[in-house]
Amino acid sequence: MTIISYEMLEERIYDWGNLNSEIMTIYVMGSRARINKPFDEFSDLDVVIFASNPDYYFRTDEWLLDIGEVWTNFVFRTAGGDPEKLVLFDQALQVDFLFRHVSELESLIENDRIPQGFQRGARILLDKTGRGQRLLPKNTAEFEVQPITEAAFLQVVNIFGFGCIYVAKQILRGEMWIAYQRDEDCKQMLLQMIEWHAKSIHGSQYDTWHAGKFVDQWAEQGVIADLKQSFGGYDQNKSWEALIVTFELFNRLSSEVANTYGFTYPEQLVVNIRSWLKERRLGA
Repeated sequence: MTIISYEMLEERIYDWGNLNSEIMTIYVMGSRARINKPFDEFSDLDVVIFASNPDYYFRTDEWLLDIGEVWTNFVFRTAGGDPEKLVLFDQALQVDFLFRHVSELESLIENDRIPQGFQRGARILLDKTGRGQRLLPKNTAEFEVQPITEAAFLQVVNIFGFGCIYVAKQILRGEMWIAYQRDEDCKQMLLQMIEWHAKSIHGSQYDTWHAGKFVDQWAEQGVIADLKQSFGGYDQNKSWEALIVTFELFNRLSSEVANTYGFTYPEQLVVNIRSWLKERRLGA
């Protein structure tokens, strides 16, 4: 069963769901449902299915054959902790299937709630209830804004500082694999600070998307210039240089965020880490 496009794949999913009495509604969300910043050729297909027996579709794979040829699939967890089935169909077409019980559909409709992930855009692929439209957001520009608190700010600063020293020790040891893994943790803290910094300039409603998506478009250009120098690859000297760039970028942004919001800034921590790094820099 050859699948040559995502459009054909959607048709197959629709036909499968339409013939399956357990399936009540199927939604497409994510990039292939967005109007703002729509999908490109590499975007996967995110599908939310409300069914009377959702666990069955996580436990078994046979139903996938009714949709198309499968290269591989496995059950994973979303960022929110919900199970989802990630499937790679023929031609490397990826579909993320999220199954929810039909009772949750009824609850969402009755309480006039929009499912998480739908705020940026969603559309109906199949609706046997006649009420599925009520889950679609009226305004896709709305999204939840988390307040920036001093406690959260200090937690990120402290985690980054701790992680920065750990990464430096692994680079000095020549343990590049471990250094690379832990640098990912530092980069997550850096991303959070980049988001907060952008909001400190443009306001709390400024859209910084998620997981670094479109960061080149919403972050300050000076930040992007430094980011290009903050990844060192599997090389000891380049990784050290990239760590220093990451450290100084984080400190600049965190200092400016603290100044904007009137937060306490742990200046002594920064001085201690900078001195430690300078004393042990490669080639010294």
